[in-house]
Amino acid sequence: MSQIRQSFLTKTFALAAKDLRVEMRGRETLPPMVAFAIAVTLLLAFTIPASPTLRTPLTLPTGAVEAADVLAGFMWVTILFAGLIGFARTFEVERQDGALDAMLLVPLDRSGLFLAKAIANFLFVGAVELFVLPAFVILFSIDIGPGLLTLLLVVILTNIGFVSVGTLFAALAAQTRSRELVLPILALPALLPIFIASVTLTSDLLSGIPLNEVAARGWFVILIAYDVIFGTIAALAFEAALD
Repeated sequence: MSQIRQSFLTKTFALAAKDLRVEMRGRETLPPMVAFAIAVTLLLAFTIPASPTLRTPLTLPTGAVEAADVLAGFMWVTILFAGLIGFARTFEVERQDGALDAMLLVPLDRSGLFLAKAIANFLFVGAVELFVLPAFVILFSIDIGPGLLTLLLVVILTNIGFVSVGTLFAALAAQTRSRELVLPILALPALLPIFIASVTLTSDLLSGIPLNEVAARGWFVILIAYDVIFGTIAALAFEAALD
């Protein structure tokens, strides 16, 4: 049993490493994601009025909203659409070269192929966040302070669910001509719960609300439950999506 598990992990990581090598040579996925995220962040820096504290109300067409709510929402929307840009290219190399059928012949359970693609997408999204999060902190003078580790936990939990759902729907949209348009239409309804939880948690952390109060509101439970439920569903449904 241990040898089977080791073989499964070895093949999975080999496929993930293949995707990373292809990206390092072609640079066709990560640069557009980062360029989009940085462009949106800079645009927001010139449009959102400066405020001395993140609990200062900002006057918007819909009413007065705390600056922390606005920044948390814009930050996660930026990551959401940057991630969808990358997910749309999950199977691009295999589609262009007609190699998808050959890849399906690999003696590996389809959940391993799903995991390999999800690992690569997770690293791409994480690389985008390495640019986006410091940019928001610098441009908007955010003092995250003791909430940094908690914010990183929110980011990791969000990425797990985001990547699981995104990889599944990328497989569904891979064989369509307008996959860049089809993917958001399919994925966004399923991604709303996790991003609502992420925005709420991030806003609370930026506002300086104590960690025990943040945890008591139950949004962490929603994130974890989403990751477990949708991650399992995505892994099980991946083979049907490819077919």
